[in-house]
Amino acid sequence: MQVRRLLPALLLLLLGPPPCAGQPVGRDASASTSPPRNSAPSARTARPANALGLWLGGSVATGGPIGNISRARFGLLGVRYERLLVPAPSADARSSPSLTYTADLFPLLLLSIPQRAISSPPPRRPDPTQDLHTYGIGVSPAGLRLTFRAAQRVRPFVLGSTGLAYFAQAVPGPWGKHLNFMFDVGAGVRVALTPHLLFTAGYRYHHLSNGFRGRINPGIDGNLISVGVVLSR
Repeated sequence: MQVRRLLPALLLLLLGPPPCAGQPVGRDASASTSPPRNSAPSARTARPANALGLWLGGSVATGGPIGNISRARFGLLGVRYERLLVPAPSADARSSPSLTYTADLFPLLLLSIPQRAISSPPPRRPDPTQDLHTYGIGVSPAGLRLTFRAAQRVRPFVLGSTGLAYFAQAVPGPWGKHLNFMFDVGAGVRVALTPHLLFTAGYRYHHLSNGFRGRINPGIDGNLISVGVVLSR
């Protein structure tokens, strides 16, 4: 009788306990624990597609290879929209450079031109009797920025943009125009303060002129220093 009672227990020890209903066995177990090879990159490595920035700039010197007006002063306040173009926002290319589209809205432009900065006005036009101090608004809808080491904390970049500026007074004087064209090229650095907040600083060569629409078109070249912040989502 004792042998009959011990026989089921011995069989249970030899065969082992049956697998649980929710526990995979064999190859199925390894397949369930390993992630799929073609899974999407994590949110940590994905780059934000859109960003908004606020920046300001001011000239430290004017005059250059295109513009003829010297001793002018130029300043601006800009709101920037950025859209990542290359690589795609979900691409995990941490060491490659990135190409970004930029568009700027300038709610405030400030321009100051000394009276004697402009020489030889055209005939039958009034000479300036005082320095020009004016303000305006502008937009640069076409811009590109190439950023290097785009996934690192410190990110050098080069950029360029073009747009329009409208001033309350004619620029550079009564023989000029209220509406002017502008473009800039420059370089700088972006520093990641948090995963979604960056500080940016750089230099821009900025040109402003009426595009030969006025009686004269001397042009203003500004060497601008800019600083700003960028918030990405």
